[in-house]
Amino acid sequence: MGNVKAETANRESPSKFSYLDLLASIGSAKHIGGKGATDILLNEANIKPGSLVLDVGCGMGKTSCKLAGEKGCRVIGLDLMPQMINMSRARAREQGVSDKTNFIRCDAKSLPFKTEAFDAIVIESVTVFTEAVEKAIEEYYRIVKKGGSVCDNEVCVTRDALGKMDDRLDDLKSVFTAFGSTTDKGLLTFEDWKELFEARFGNVKASHHLIDMQVEMETRREDGFKSFVAGIKTMWLYATNAEAKKIMDEGRKMYSFQGEFGYGLFISRK
Repeated sequence: MGNVKAETANRESPSKFSYLDLLASIGSAKHIGGKGATDILLNEANIKPGSLVLDVGCGMGKTSCKLAGEKGCRVIGLDLMPQMINMSRARAREQGVSDKTNFIRCDAKSLPFKTEAFDAIVIESVTVFTEAVEKAIEEYYRIVKKGGSVCDNEVCVTRDALGKMDDRLDDLKSVFTAFGSTTDKGLLTFEDWKELFEARFGNVKASHHLIDMQVEMETRREDGFKSFVAGIKTMWLYATNAEAKKIMDEGRKMYSFQGEFGYGLFISRK
């Protein structure tokens, strides 16, 4: 598919069982905000038929296949987890978009593509996992074409909300630690993310949204029987894998931050 090929594509997964390992093990990949957040990003990206789009952290390939099917564009999806790459390829075959998609394994901090290769880049709750977020943003800037869009969804709270947490701050930090989303700059607020993108791209359109538990539950049920299977696998891992259990227990603390915890949508243009 297309003429853009990976020049390199490898970073070994860490040996410790991580949140990404958990998602790959149960066959699930999701981001806060669900389909509604994805639609906002895609509508802002100005993607046209024939455009070449990069889906960073493609997970199970939902957004990649949606783009190829609905926008008629070409999509390269990348992920660190080999299980996710396999599931993405299977989804593309099921949805009849294999000819418009390609999935590779690589790291967002060192993207294996030529400069100004893509018309648009879509990232959904992935940059935070790269640890070196400025380096990742620099890579997005390097490989997107002039006039192209970089559209990112990242989990965060506002500075105002963070400043009012007092003795609950440690619980919030433990949620980010459990998810493996601790950056080289610490816990990033919505405003921090906006400033990081502005530092490289200039003007950035940004909006913050609070978590909606009904939307999150609907997102979990989107895949029907696959969601049921993922639920069974989740229960099995919780009972048999101590590290997975710790991640899930710490992650549940997120729900105590309703009204504060949410996500930022960042639309940057080169």
